[in-house]
Amino acid sequence: MLLRRSWIAAGVLAVWMGSALAWAQTPTESPSVAASNPPENSSYYFDNGDGFADGLELGPQFRVQADYVFFTRQNRAKENPVLNGPDIFSQRDTKFDYNSGYRLSASFKNDDYEFEGSFFQLKGLGGSQSGAFATSVLFDGPDGYAAASPTAQAAVGPNPNTFSQSTLFSPLNTAANFSSVTLANNETNELEFLDPGATYQMHYNSDLQDFDFNMKGRHQTGQLVRFGFGYRNIQLRESGSVAIRGTFNTVDTDGDETLGNNDPNDGLSDAALTGAGLTLVSGAGAFSENTPPTPADVLLFTNSTRTTNQLNGIQATADFCFLETDYFTLGAFAKAGVFHNYARGSVTETFQDLQNGLSKYRRTFSDTKDRVAFAGNLGITGTFNVHESVRIFSSYEVMYLSGIALAPDQTGGISTGINNTTSLDLRTHGTALYHGGRIGIEFLFP
Repeated sequence: MLLRRSWIAAGVLAVWMGSALAWAQTPTESPSVAASNPPENSSYYFDNGDGFADGLELGPQFRVQADYVFFTRQNRAKENPVLNGPDIFSQRDTKFDYNSGYRLSASFKNDDYEFEGSFFQLKGLGGSQSGAFATSVLFDGPDGYAAASPTAQAAVGPNPNTFSQSTLFSPLNTAANFSSVTLANNETNELEFLDPGATYQMHYNSDLQDFDFNMKGRHQTGQLVRFGFGYRNIQLRESGSVAIRGTFNTVDTDGDETLGNNDPNDGLSDAALTGAGLTLVSGAGAFSENTPPTPADVLLFTNSTRTTNQLNGIQATADFCFLETDYFTLGAFAKAGVFHNYARGSVTETFQDLQNGLSKYRRTFSDTKDRVAFAGNLGITGTFNVHESVRIFSSYEVMYLSGIALAPDQTGGISTGINNTTSLDLRTHGTALYHGGRIGIEFLFP
């Protein structure tokens, strides 16, 4: 149904733009007639009818252009927080750096129309963030901490950070509250946590590729606006990761360990971890606090998400000319369209011990969706005429995408159904806003 709506909307857009093109851009007078009647008292054109701008309008012409692109992007992810507490953070906090790319375009112009194709690529756009936690990272959640004795709370420390069912690494919260009649597997009588000083790292990367082919009216001297329409393909690939590393520790909820009444377990059992939906892929199984001289386990938790979006559809274009002189042109452009988006995504979470038992657990989900997406660009341009056939081009541009799958959003799409099956429902409600500058060179033949 969504795919059908996408193509209906695209068809309506094509019909509208075709009508607008025919209405707004009737064929102009022949170049020889236009050249014989130049506007009088014009400060923007040569007065002899054989000026630079007029010369560019004569006969068929080819144009090629190469641009250096320098873009960044706003982070509009709406994912779950990594954890709650005084050090709460999420991948939305990651700021994208500026990164360079390129844009190549070519066109053929006849008397009245221009056929243009362009290819744009921006790879390696991303950002990262790292830090350390001043307080403990508690697996049992705020409710488990509140129910523990003051002695146990003191062992964890005041105001800890916590995992819960609404944060990343939610299986740790499930495992930490695992109840079993087997005392060695029962986790409800102790708190599990990472000691203060645990560290984290975040990465968010995005690759963008954009190809389009358009038919538009050819620019004529004194023309304010020209319309067009065409086909466009956009491919957006993203990856995100969050990693937390720290020293594992436990304490009985009644806090009487120092009195010689230590409850069994002192860790997270294999039964608790697999009961939380994790699969043991290597190692002995379970995480342990251990007793001296054996050091406590050092745990590493990693959340990795990936998405791809492939947009195909048609778009409308508009090119504006605000100021045109013998040497300089100031203008703007806009293009927008409705697209079919074939989106794919995956989430992989890994929980491992880096010493002692070297246990490694994992869970992985993936999903695909077809949906309607939107893409639009808006920019302002300046062109300096170096020679009859050479121009220097510059632009500031904004690009907006909606209806796409963003990598950090996908962990929030993991849910467990009434049949106790956990799966990923791919989230495709994301938006992305790119902006930055372009500078390039343009050649005209002949």
